[in-house]
Amino acid sequence: MSKTMTAVRIHEHGGPEVLKVEQVPVPEPAPGEVLVRVRATSVNWWDAGYRKGIVQPRPGVPSLPLPFQLGREAAGQVTAVGSGVRSFTPGDRVVVMTCPACGRCTACRRGDDNLCQDTQLPGHQRFGGYAEYVTAPQNGLLKAPDGVDFETLACVLWSYGTVLHMVNARARIQPGDTVLVTGASGGMGTAALQLSRLAGAQLIIALTGSADKTDALLTAGADIALNYKDPDIVEQIRAQTGGTGVDVVLDNVGGPMLPLAIKASRLGGKIVLAAVMGGRTAEVHIGEVFAKHLDILGTRASTRREQELVLQFAAAGKIAPVIGARYPLTQAATAHKALDAGSYVGKIVLVP
Repeated sequence: MSKTMTAVRIHEHGGPEVLKVEQVPVPEPAPGEVLVRVRATSVNWWDAGYRKGIVQPRPGVPSLPLPFQLGREAAGQVTAVGSGVRSFTPGDRVVVMTCPACGRCTACRRGDDNLCQDTQLPGHQRFGGYAEYVTAPQNGLLKAPDGVDFETLACVLWSYGTVLHMVNARARIQPGDTVLVTGASGGMGTAALQLSRLAGAQLIIALTGSADKTDALLTAGADIALNYKDPDIVEQIRAQTGGTGVDVVLDNVGGPMLPLAIKASRLGGKIVLAAVMGGRTAEVHIGEVFAKHLDILGTRASTRREQELVLQFAAAGKIAPVIGARYPLTQAATAHKALDAGSYVGKIVLVP
């Protein structure tokens, strides 16, 4: 094995041009760590947010480091293991957990390991998958199910794991519910379409700002695709629900989508917020919130069990990530330009 590898790193915040292709030493796995040959990684809004400098550190942890190697999601094969590793051996097919947890802290003990504070998240505190090789603690890996290719594996834990927590733990979607998905053409949006259906949703409405993405969204799992830019969009949503509004809104955008979600919700509806791509703040009519008896819920990451479940779903064919584009790792900057422009429906994959 070569002692050097290709990696893509940032040394400053900014546009896609700050992503630099470099030749760097292959990392050595420390005690308790595993060295993984990355076969696929993905590009997502978290990576773009870190690159732009808008992602904030979790409460209680240091500022986000520079230089840095992005990549919340990665899948590949074990190449070497550090001392004390018993769970993995070279050759194992693995997926790097996007939300590993310590298993010891108060949050982990009460079953909320998505809120674990004693962990280093890949692509957040420790180097992520934008490289030919990456190290991970052995408790930060899951064995990959047979029969699922690396590109698919690199697209499920972040988008589908996060959305599964939104759907089951926060929104608690029930059979027969009507669901509105904002940012429906992105990786989390297409995941929300599929997981809402798996939970039993009767009607799923996808919101997009591009009319040319309508057919792709219907293929991805939406019953109806509407353009949020239409001036009568709230009336259109209500017309699809018999005038009452939707039971659940899964918001993958932020900013102006929150006021829209409030207006589009039925009495007693639930709104789950998961992103700030469209803006970190919103002006909300408080009277509408309590008059409609709404639950507005934040959501954070996913538990180990949820990440295990989405791998099982993928192996069983119950979910199928929409992959809109593939780029070589060395074209990461081009992939980020496409992500920023919203050029594709679904996920963008990098192949080292």
